[in-house]
Amino acid sequence: MLTVDLVRARRKGDKLLPTYLRGPAVARLLPVARFYLETHARAIGQTRDDIDAVLGTLEVPARDRVAALGLRKVVEDRCTYEVASGVDPEALRHDVFWAAARAHKALDVRSELDRDAVIAECAARLSLTPAAVEAGLYADLRGSEVLQAFEALPEGAVIERYNLGLAQAVLLRALRVTVRVQGEGVAAYRRLFRAARFHQLIHVAQADPEGGYRIQLDGPFSLFDSVQRYGLRLALFLPSVLAFRSFHVHADVLWGKERTPAVFEIGPDDELVPHFAELGDDNPEIDVFCAAFGRLSSEWSVKKSQRLFALPGEVACVPDLVFENRETGERVYLELFGFWSRAAVWQRVELLRKKKLPGRILLAVGKQLRVSEEVLGEEDAGEVYVYKMTMSPRAVLARLRGERRAEAK
Repeated sequence: MLTVDLVRARRKGDKLLPTYLRGPAVARLLPVARFYLETHARAIGQTRDDIDAVLGTLEVPARDRVAALGLRKVVEDRCTYEVASGVDPEALRHDVFWAAARAHKALDVRSELDRDAVIAECAARLSLTPAAVEAGLYADLRGSEVLQAFEALPEGAVIERYNLGLAQAVLLRALRVTVRVQGEGVAAYRRLFRAARFHQLIHVAQADPEGGYRIQLDGPFSLFDSVQRYGLRLALFLPSVLAFRSFHVHADVLWGKERTPAVFEIGPDDELVPHFAELGDDNPEIDVFCAAFGRLSSEWSVKKSQRLFALPGEVACVPDLVFENRETGERVYLELFGFWSRAAVWQRVELLRKKKLPGRILLAVGKQLRVSEEVLGEEDAGEVYVYKMTMSPRAVLARLRGERRAEAK
């Protein structure tokens, strides 16, 4: 991902237009990307300073220098650097500096400190060579780190990742983001909503009257703290949107040193390539719960839900689990809410009060969200289950059987 200082963009009215690499710019910069790739591929075992010296030999025209730095950032993100020394540099410095202090204290007024002798003494005591001591003294400095691995990729992919990184970097300055997606099946929409929850984004998903769904997301600049971390999560969410054939992203951003309001938009015509690993269906918390629930040997079975409930203009309900009563055939859905979802809980509560969802819905809410189980009554089409650390299968079973509300009476 690019940093904001590497973003090339221009304003046109109230719109912010990133300068993606297209056409002639690609032809000019592909050799640059190739040079960066080949240099790093040959540099395994070399220090960062040595690699930087080689990269600095490439001359790039002034108009392409910022873009070239962006391509270099993309390539460097594929590198794994580690401290080369087999000893702890901080501990080694402590040992050498104390040895030097003792040697200096023992000098008379006419003598000079013999640096080589101090290094040799420490090397002998630590069972190292003097060269290893010299190399390890400042091995934890950034420039002394050694390239251990490089994940190569085609030069064309460097251009694609640069363009994607450009869009992601702009989103780091977003106040709010609206995403519209259309033309996909339920599974694709569920994956998108799961990605928003996985990245812990503050969001509201609604069925769009024109078809598909609309997701309103808070941007990092709408928060009081954790701006950088939240911005990164929002940027990492973008590829999940780009995987759709029909989508539109509208972001209100604060741009430049003066943080001037601007509008940033992304659509299929921008031809951004996602380059991301799709989230799997695995959820350790859900998997552990299902296994434990199955061991209760009750009249209820449980499995992961594949449904999605939403009426036009209403918030979307994306249940995680579905329970089915083997005796009556009744189905009850459970939606699990995480740390960022307090507002979403209240939206679901209002939806259940309106009785606009099919059947019974259990809202499993972590205690840290400070939501009471009493917010829904017997006449509502659902129930709130507040858990402390992890969901209890027995507590959920009691609610499925209606025992909890019976006790309340």
